[in-house]
Amino acid sequence: MEFVDLKMEDYPSFLKLYNSSFPPDERRQYKDEEHLANFIKMKGGKFHAFAVKDGNLFLGFLSYWNFEGYTYIEHFAVEPEKRGRNIGTKMLHHLFETVSANVLLEAEPPVTPEAQRRIKFYERNGFRVRDEFDYTQPPYSEGQKPVKLLLLTHGDVSLHNKDSISDMLREVYNVNTDV
Repeated sequence: MEFVDLKMEDYPSFLKLYNSSFPPDERRQYKDEEHLANFIKMKGGKFHAFAVKDGNLFLGFLSYWNFEGYTYIEHFAVEPEKRGRNIGTKMLHHLFETVSANVLLEAEPPVTPEAQRRIKFYERNGFRVRDEFDYTQPPYSEGQKPVKLLLLTHGDVSLHNKDSISDMLREVYNVNTDV
């Protein structure tokens, strides 16, 4: 198993897993591989993603943004038939070791068995639910709805109010928090 920066050759596998793993309101609406490539280019090195592979077999991905004081995981998924094999844990630890141990992510509230398992997975990997303030993920684009989510952190992430994540909201969701 190896971790590699996401390359154009991985885009079809990335998009397939991305679109099947996240509800429409919790993801960007990439039209195709070219749209994804343009998004990455447009972000000028602020958006990053790596794939985990076994030879040529695509096992999963993790996309993230670096901000002052923390790294924000935007999306993270493992191929369904490969889940339960510690691949996700290895992906998180790769991020902690090579990018930052101070990590912020969003997760659905534990109202379904799947969401409860996801929260427990993150807690086993050193994350804690942060409830300093209510959080709603802004819509990615027009026509999408905001989504009530939880914020979780790993390491030393300062989180007091929405000002704590204003850079993330501005860069990821195009929300101007200065108004």
